Amino acid sequence: MIEFPDRMRRTALSKGAAGQEWLAALPGRLAYVCAVWELTPGEALDGGSAALVLKVRRSDGTEAVLRLAPPGDGFAGQVRTIAAADGHGYVRLYAHDPARDASLLEPLGPALGTTAPSPEHTLDVLAATLRQAWLVPRPPDATVPPGTDKASTLAELIIELWPETGRPCPAEVVDRAVGYANSRAAAFDLDGSVVCHGDPHPDNALAVLSPRPGAESGYVFIDPDGFLCDPAYDLGVAVRGWTTEVLAAKDPVGLVRGYCARLAAATGVDEQAIWEWGFTERVSSGLYMIRHGAPEEGREYLESAARLLG
Repeated sequence: MIEFPDRMRRTALSKGAAGQEWLAALPGRLAYVCAVWELTPGEALDGGSAALVLKVRRSDGTEAVLRLAPPGDGFAGQVRTIAAADGHGYVRLYAHDPARDASLLEPLGPALGTTAPSPEHTLDVLAATLRQAWLVPRPPDATVPPGTDKASTLAELIIELWPETGRPCPAEVVDRAVGYANSRAAAFDLDGSVVCHGDPHPDNALAVLSPRPGAESGYVFIDPDGFLCDPAYDLGVAVRGWTTEVLAAKDPVGLVRGYCARLAAATGVDEQAIWEWGFTERVSSGLYMIRHGAPEEGREYLESAARLLG
């Protein structure tokens, strides 16, 4: 019997009948996939909140990780991106079963967020790993209809969530974020876009167990969103957090501007674009956290954004 992680179980139960149905069917799905792929299940991993992730041993004695995702978890898109990456900047995919939202993945080590000695080291690793991840081939028929680019959707989200969450930050913060989002939307260029990870924070970058091509930074990403966007978007996500450092800094603008300059120098991506994406993501993430059950963390994001108005 596999003991399911409490956080995964709570997330499923929060989705009502659909989540209960998924939990009830999970043991059968697990047994089926293990039989077909000749896997011996091991302990469940508590790295995520939605999917069941556990260590497994394959028939040849090698280790792997099995992921069983719930409906609506973006499984198909994640697998498509990981498969196209072929190990460059991303975890390797050994097998997948789209009918059962199952994937068999390369085993990895600890997350960057648990081992990095400093924000600067973390940003250097993320930049190096993203340079590999951006090599993922774009789908040949990919399009981004007007108004559906990431910047436009973020502007809409901020405008919707600010009053819905009780206006938890000054209007000036929202105005600046929406202004930056509109700037990024106006600059959107499909030809200059890459397949972005979408959420390359330090806990989504895991160490490879041994050196290999495509993981020269020593880390690879998991759980990609995989949409077309300006590469500066991923770098903006990399600087959107660091709330403890921003709130403690005597010169918070200089601190984050320095982070952006560091990433720009490492990747050749425009520094101002990184700054604008980072500020927009800081505000949208703060509002989203307040809306979805993490109010204290969300308010820290918004407070740090207010300190970056300059």
